[in-house]
Amino acid sequence: MTGADETIFATAVTWHLATQRDDMDWDGFTAWLEADPQHRTIYGEVALTDAALERHADRLAPLSEAYASSTLPRRTWPLWAGGTVAAALAAVLLVPQFIAGRSETFTTESTQRKIALADGSSVLLAPHSRLTVSGRHKDELALAGGAYFEIRHDPQRSLTIRANELEIGDIGTRFEVQATDRAVRVEVSEGQVEVRGDALGDPVELAAGHRILFDPAHGLAMVASVAASDVGEWREGRLTYDAAPLALVASDLARYAGVGVTMPPALAGRRFSGTLSIKDGNAAVRDLSQLMGLELSRDAGAYRLSDPG
Repeated sequence: MTGADETIFATAVTWHLATQRDDMDWDGFTAWLEADPQHRTIYGEVALTDAALERHADRLAPLSEAYASSTLPRRTWPLWAGGTVAAALAAVLLVPQFIAGRSETFTTESTQRKIALADGSSVLLAPHSRLTVSGRHKDELALAGGAYFEIRHDPQRSLTIRANELEIGDIGTRFEVQATDRAVRVEVSEGQVEVRGDALGDPVELAAGHRILFDPAHGLAMVASVAASDVGEWREGRLTYDAAPLALVASDLARYAGVGVTMPPALAGRRFSGTLSIKDGNAAVRDLSQLMGLELSRDAGAYRLSDPG
């Protein structure tokens, strides 16, 4: 390993250890990964080394306990501790959370957030959303809200995402998930994912250019085509729907346009097809009401849709 490689490796170890801290600089980490292809490669090697150590956690745990109970003076590990073994021991002995597989939760308010996963994959978490990353190999995710996933292809591992009553399995692709209490929408722009759930019966293989809309309240699961440019289009300031429940559209407008929309229960399942610009939330709601032929009024600080007359 050259001096330059050692420096990159040391920085990768430092970032890997830092991912377990509450004050982790995710923007800085993402910038570092994207600055040089070698950064991503070496970081992946560090993450794989950590994963290999976790597979032998039963043998390593006694070492961690012995270290914790010993009278040896504690020390702060420098950026470079002298080799792979020292870096690995730092990860195992000084950060036992890796063995335990501690979960991490990321949340957003009014802005989106890019999250780098340990294997070099990334997630763009939408506003007003929550993502939990757990599992020994950080490959078990749970989403509430919206997110766009760019998963690095790796046939040796399968990442799973829990969204309401569904589970999405993926080994490397680009796709979007929108999950609310009422519905889940999955759209694939590249590759293929598998969507599973007790309510679906058999798993659904969803290839690029397709979407599934799962509406448990009405017992519906609809698969349809979707343009690749429409997947994750909220990043471009618009939303396109094809027979989506009005309740799901209202949730999206609250998340992406910052406007609350209420309606009578009888309207929640009514279907909407069309495109809304979300750059102006007020205009988006007005457009929705006109396209649906509904009356629009203000109710307790939020818009309210209702049948005319």
